[in-house]
Amino acid sequence: MALLKPAEKDFWDLYLRSLHSEDIPKDSFVEASYAGTQDITDKLLRLYLVGNKTAGSSLKEDFLSAGDPLPKVGNFWIILNSKDEPKCIVKTIKIVENKFKDVPLGVAQAEGEGDLSLEYWRKVHTEFYSPFLKTWGVNDIDDATVITEFFEVVYK
Repeated sequence: MALLKPAEKDFWDLYLRSLHSEDIPKDSFVEASYAGTQDITDKLLRLYLVGNKTAGSSLKEDFLSAGDPLPKVGNFWIILNSKDEPKCIVKTIKIVENKFKDVPLGVAQAEGEGDLSLEYWRKVHTEFYSPFLKTWGVNDIDDATVITEFFEVVYK
């Protein structure tokens, strides 16, 4: 479990207490984060809470350059609002990797943002990732590896 702030730990504990003993996850990776950047987290959080956002994507090169572990099925994320308050917990249920240029429409639709089109998905993700590509050793975003985590909300 990543280092959680007291409110995040309390929220996680509430989730665990809501489960039957046989359903309590063991040795789980749990981390708290914003849904995207802090300035858009409330908008994205609403999408999680109503069930419209069931996936999120990152670039593999970001994880590798930072030395961070790659996402795994069974990871939990405590999603924070813009005031650093935990609002829901999502569990990673599936992971798919694609080259940026090959991301399918289903990923854009599962992310639940904008008009749900692949064109919109590519535009906003290109804008989001572009400032970091050189740092991550990526020359052409089309060749970057997109890791898409599919989630289910397990607690709110």
